[in-house]
Amino acid sequence: MGYVGQEMMAGRKAVDVSRDALVLLDEIEGLLGEKVLNYARRAAE
Repeated sequence: MGYVGQEMMAGRKAVDVSRDALVLLDEIEGLLGEKVLNYARRAAE
């Protein structure tokens, strides 16, 4: 089960979990920088 599903089973609303995940992804992007994320995106294609 995915993170959102697990958190919903624990009683959290999907919208709240999704917002938290977006904040986390934004923080990760800030740490890694745009070049690293672009490289990862190209490698996945």
